[in-house]
Amino acid sequence: MPNRRALLPPPVEVAAVVVCAAAVLAIGAAASPDVLALALWVGGVVLAWGWAGMLALPAPRGTSVVLLIGSFALVLSTALDDQRPWLTWVAEALAISVVVAFLHQLLRVDGRPRIVESVSSVVLALGLITCGVLLVPLAHTTQGAALVAATVAGAAASAVTDTLGRWRWMRPWLVPLALAAGGAAAVALALALGEQWSIFLLAGVVAGAASHAARAVLCILPTMAHARPRLVMAVTSLLVTGPVAYAVALALLPGTSLT
Repeated sequence: MPNRRALLPPPVEVAAVVVCAAAVLAIGAAASPDVLALALWVGGVVLAWGWAGMLALPAPRGTSVVLLIGSFALVLSTALDDQRPWLTWVAEALAISVVVAFLHQLLRVDGRPRIVESVSSVVLALGLITCGVLLVPLAHTTQGAALVAATVAGAAASAVTDTLGRWRWMRPWLVPLALAAGGAAAVALALALGEQWSIFLLAGVVAGAASHAARAVLCILPTMAHARPRLVMAVTSLLVTGPVAYAVALALLPGTSLT
């Protein structure tokens, strides 16, 4: 009989990867925008390496090449931009990446099975990388870098609460625990850095929710029995927090100089 436990994602392993990756992003944001961009590009490489396998897509090699090109273009577009809001060329980079994705489909010689699924999945991955790129402009200011650290800390804390899912009676409480842990981690970091804790609380709670939701959606895939898809899931659950940090900074932290 098949081992059903093998189909369940190991929360401890995924949580460990999320915590380590969040620490890398936080340190990168504190160092400089270029270091953060490099860290995000590494995340894009991981996504390109395992995305096709996680979703069992056709033409996995071509998909990986498209995502490698797209991640490089998106990260480079914001790393080389020296004027506010540091996102001027992101739309163009995303458009070029989507064109490359369609060109890949035209060059396929396998009869193009599941072409709609293949294109939509690649565009989704490019969208996730774009979400992560939104963190780079925040690293241009000290307050923005602190917000990046608090946001990814909220995501990491929510990943830690996932480990409680091994007990069936705890599973109904995983969502509120993820929100509470995300908010608590962000507040603790805000107090340690001398920032306004209420704004960071919002970022931590929403980041914890978004990160938990991403893992909840992906964890049901049969491919999660393997290590590479788990790694992709961990990276994805961090990339989705980019719009959270950017929106909070844009609306509530004028000191981040995004406008």
